[in-house]
Amino acid sequence: MAHILILYKLKDGISRQDFEHWLETSSAPTLRGVKRLKSLHVYRAEKRVMGAGAPSVDYVELFDIPDIAGFVAEDIPSAALRKDMEEFQGFAQSPEYLLATNLV
Repeated sequence: MAHILILYKLKDGISRQDFEHWLETSSAPTLRGVKRLKSLHVYRAEKRVMGAGAPSVDYVELFDIPDIAGFVAEDIPSAALRKDMEEFQGFAQSPEYLLATNLV
């Protein structure tokens, strides 16, 4: 099982309300239709647990993907996912996509 983490801040001028509305009404339904995406979780970073200052990111997404090769080869190039990713780029400032391995 592959895990993709996406960490990002919203672009200047984008409100959380606008982003979360798009997420709930457009992106999440699209992503739930992706063949090889077993689960999707989106977390809003509220505050640091330790230390002062604002979190370094506004949101963290976690995708669980049983077939990463198929996801990259077939799902990412699909028209629906390309459209979703283009719209996402309008909201997110320099998103960081990380392939992660579960250790515990």
